[in-house]
Amino acid sequence: MNNEAAAALTVTAAAVLLLVSGVLVWRRDRGPSYVTQDPEAAPTWADSFGLAMANLGQAVTGSAVASLQPSAQLLAMLKEGEALRLQRYRLGDGGWTIGFGRYYRDGGEEPPEWISREQAEAWFLEDVEARAARWVRAYVETPLQQHQFDALVHMAYNLSPRSFRTIAQAVNEGQDPEAAALQFVRAGTHLERGLRNRRAREIALYRTGNYA
Repeated sequence: MNNEAAAALTVTAAAVLLLVSGVLVWRRDRGPSYVTQDPEAAPTWADSFGLAMANLGQAVTGSAVASLQPSAQLLAMLKEGEALRLQRYRLGDGGWTIGFGRYYRDGGEEPPEWISREQAEAWFLEDVEARAARWVRAYVETPLQQHQFDALVHMAYNLSPRSFRTIAQAVNEGQDPEAAALQFVRAGTHLERGLRNRRAREIALYRTGNYA
């Protein structure tokens, strides 16, 4: 086999690997644990394929944020903002919420009526990674301090990957993320006031490192 044929085979194998990885990630994402206040809903196939590509690229070239993990302070801040509900309840936006903001959209799988505190804690850690941290690592290319990473994870937690990518692009371009983040406040709905307060806390954390 000559060098050109070997190179073509390598490229083809990489493309197949990306395709399979994207499909597997997308299948894994078809669960109930997505956003409570973002009409874009769960990750699309394109989102998950993009995540697989980003992960592969980071494995080859490294990433400025690949090793970052949500801090204990961030987890406490998220829990405070989401509040714990052991009985399912409705927010009036087309679905059920339970635990620390785990969401079940109408027409899909229904949540249990009650869960234990232990189940809520386990779901919360799963959701912080699946709904937020992994998308920050995938889409943010510029170095971040811990509190900046935490602020972006907090934003991503109740946004779809597609929506959060808008914020990540602003960060990658060296911009303060406020203008991008304030696009996602559900203006004109009963959720707007709460979301504006949430975005204000996140921006303050990003700028100052204040977790209050």
